[in-house]
Amino acid sequence: MSQLSADIELASASTNPSKSPNRAQGGWRKAFLGFVPSVIQPASDYIHRSKTCEHEAPQVEDFRPGYPRYSTLIGSDDSFQIYRRFSILRTRLLLQKQDRLSLLEKELERIDEEEIAPLFLGSVRFDRNIERQKVLSDIDDALADYDTLVKRNNTMLEFRDAIPRDISSLKHWVEGNASLARDETAYLERDTDLMSVVGVEDNALSRLLALLEHFLVRNFKRFRKNASFSLSRDPNVYIFSGSALKRITRSLIASLVVFILLVPVIVLNAIDGVAIRMVVIVISSAFLITMLSILTKAKTGEVFMAGATYATVLVVFVAGNGPGPA
Repeated sequence: MSQLSADIELASASTNPSKSPNRAQGGWRKAFLGFVPSVIQPASDYIHRSKTCEHEAPQVEDFRPGYPRYSTLIGSDDSFQIYRRFSILRTRLLLQKQDRLSLLEKELERIDEEEIAPLFLGSVRFDRNIERQKVLSDIDDALADYDTLVKRNNTMLEFRDAIPRDISSLKHWVEGNASLARDETAYLERDTDLMSVVGVEDNALSRLLALLEHFLVRNFKRFRKNASFSLSRDPNVYIFSGSALKRITRSLIASLVVFILLVPVIVLNAIDGVAIRMVVIVISSAFLITMLSILTKAKTGEVFMAGATYATVLVVFVAGNGPGPA
């Protein structure tokens, strides 16, 4: 399955209804090549996308405006698989089902307290209290319903939050095309309730790839004008080979790993004095732990073990290497 990463930043169209229906005019067409975060100036209008598959695919403009075209855009890139989680509604339903179980629990306790036949309380087989049997049956049904909802909520809550850049991308595309009802795209305004249903396999690769894409689109015109950008005929849509970018990104990550792991060894070998060497070990270990925490999804225990192991290796190296040159 092809993996795509996208960054759409389009100029916000005028909100004046008199300038509709074609909001794709004006700011949508004016190129802003400098890097300005969309939260500060969302008028940086370009669409940047990369894809890994080389086979020809239908262009976005081949579909009719409206949901056919919008669905094609979203389906063309995993980054655009953004939908609402409906956290409040799910919580409301869960609280309602929880309260129903609480009422049934109290009802069962009342029936047990008012039971006049001790034998019925001491044996399920000989219990002839119809009311208690009905309440227990209701509890069984309510618990099954409650457990199902809990599992569904857990599944939905495990999806990662949508990345603000991807949300802005869809917002700007919607504003630039003006082919969808405003009320039906208002879900994009609920940023804190949006989730991405596609997970990220490698967090470090994903982040560095996004930075590299930003750099290439803004600084190299041939990436913005290449005729092979075939996903869309819109001049604001840029597509280039994701496989090449991934190879470059992996090379950068490899270089960073070599720098983090080996440079401290070289420094320790070049300096003299135990105190200075200990300072280098502390700084190197702290830098490694920071990078692992930022770029990966490693758990706290895994980060701790990696930092401790790295620091131990450096200490053993210092102890075995002896004092540096005079």
